[in-house]
Amino acid sequence: MPCLSRTELYKVTAVAIVVLIISCLPYALGYGFAPPGWDFGGFIMNAEDSHIYLAAMQQGAQGAWRFRLLYTPEDHPGAFLYLFYLLLGHLSALTGLSPILTYHLARLFCGLALLMMAYFFIAFFIRRRAVRWIAYLLICFSSGLGWLVLLISPTPPGGISPIDFWLMDAYVFFSVLLFPHFSLAMVSLLAVFMATLLYFHTEQTRCLMGAGVALWVLFLVNPKILPVVAATLAGHWMLLFGLRRTLPWREMRGLIVLGSSLIPWLAYYGYVLVSNPVLGLLIKQDITLSPPPLYYVLGYGLVFLLAIGGTLHVAKQRREREIFLLAWPLAAIVTLYLPFQTQRRMVTGLHVPLCILASLGLFKYVLPAVYHSGVSRVISRTLSYDRRRLRLFILNLIVVATFPSNLYLLASASLAALQGHPTLFHTEAENQAIDWLAENSQATDTILCSYWVGNYIPARIGHRVFWGHWNLTIDFVSKRRLVEAFFQAETADAARREWLQTYGIAYLFYGPQERALGDFNPEGKPYLMETFSNSKVSIYQVFGAE
Repeated sequence: MPCLSRTELYKVTAVAIVVLIISCLPYALGYGFAPPGWDFGGFIMNAEDSHIYLAAMQQGAQGAWRFRLLYTPEDHPGAFLYLFYLLLGHLSALTGLSPILTYHLARLFCGLALLMMAYFFIAFFIRRRAVRWIAYLLICFSSGLGWLVLLISPTPPGGISPIDFWLMDAYVFFSVLLFPHFSLAMVSLLAVFMATLLYFHTEQTRCLMGAGVALWVLFLVNPKILPVVAATLAGHWMLLFGLRRTLPWREMRGLIVLGSSLIPWLAYYGYVLVSNPVLGLLIKQDITLSPPPLYYVLGYGLVFLLAIGGTLHVAKQRREREIFLLAWPLAAIVTLYLPFQTQRRMVTGLHVPLCILASLGLFKYVLPAVYHSGVSRVISRTLSYDRRRLRLFILNLIVVATFPSNLYLLASASLAALQGHPTLFHTEAENQAIDWLAENSQATDTILCSYWVGNYIPARIGHRVFWGHWNLTIDFVSKRRLVEAFFQAETADAARREWLQTYGIAYLFYGPQERALGDFNPEGKPYLMETFSNSKVSIYQVFGAE
């Protein structure tokens, strides 16, 4: 790796800080412009998933190191899952900071670590400073052509929108904007790859040990992406074999040792699947399939097109280290469509090598072609640009052309915060009722409520609900039907009571969202006793639920 000057590191850090500041703007608007009577929930988009991480933090803040599902009523023992967020919960309790503040501090810290690690990863392959600087700007700010797709052909109801706006782990900026564990997973991923490649080059045991530590962190933060890690390292080994025309035995031994380091955790997870049927069902219903290939092509847009040129350049150079930049995208292409249920998670981190290849393609092919074209001569004459200024103009124009989808993301999130979008805010009356539950019920008591309230309660107080997340509620569809039937006036009380007892429901949360589910009126029901009430919400304790 080339030596990075202090000035270069200062510039890299400054850009990273700018990215982090930009990522905080929609959150600041949410807190600063909350409508009267409403509280900002702390998330600017995809609060549905963000709440599950905050729920894990609540468990950690309560002293737990074993994760339990709070979005389903089935009793089950805890397991060593979601350890990153359990750790953040413990840090929240230790420091006295609120879970949501701890979450965002972790988001900023992990985001900074990712942006700095990304530059070191770039420098690992590229010596020319201008090339790696463009690669870094692409990593920090680029996205795809989803904005153009929406302008030309808006997504129809029930269709799949461009991945620029929902597949967070496909982009660095999107990950920094929302989820700290995505950023930390990418940091670990880059560390695994760099340390492994250094071992291949130097044969130093400490490099292999560093790769093993990073692999453990990656496994504990996001084990779903292990297939693409294995496929990438195996693919790189095969490319080495093709270049050398002899088996890379030393590299094979290193990869075997590295993979073997995960055997204890793999054995433990296998034990959890067998011994814990509830968590076993959770993993079976965790399905995140890939969209058609065209969505990925458009989702990386200009970066993808430029990366084709970079791929050709690396293939022609045939250098052992640089061919890793080919192994990773090829492995991702394969694993994104292998027949397993977490396909699209394999896109995690792919943005980084694509941006490096795009920068190479831009400098090796696109920039010279554009520079010597008639268009550049017209621009040069019109703007009176000399050779250097014209080159900078073309570079900036191409790089900025990769930004619009992220600008759209920021604008839409900021607008939602300014307009008080109901999925991002919660009424003070609702929060007051939930806080009453925190003081007057047990964390293991199951609470019946609407879906969106159920999604929020575990995140705010760490208590269990009957349903609240499409993936973390066991047999979600059946539970949704049961809730819909419960709130219909024509449902017999005997059926309701039996259902409440079957699932051990301890409390009924009854507010505006629950009233919207049907005409059921809990007042006067002999199996329900009102224990809390304010202007909008009543809470009823269920009798005979044990």
